[in-house]
Amino acid sequence: MYEEPEAMREIHEIRERLYEEEKHLSRKEKVAKIRKEAEEFKKKHGISFRKHQVSVN
Repeated sequence: MYEEPEAMREIHEIRERLYEEEKHLSRKEKVAKIRKEAEEFKKKHGISFRKHQVSVN
């Protein structure tokens, strides 16, 4: 019988937890959650990105 590696088991547990946390959210709510968490991560780790202006001709 196949025994799942520890790392893969952890990944499956994390994915299941995230699914349970987000299954009731709409797409807009999921996007808002991702953006909020990304901002928190950037602040925590002192990350900033330069914004580039794109011109369309």
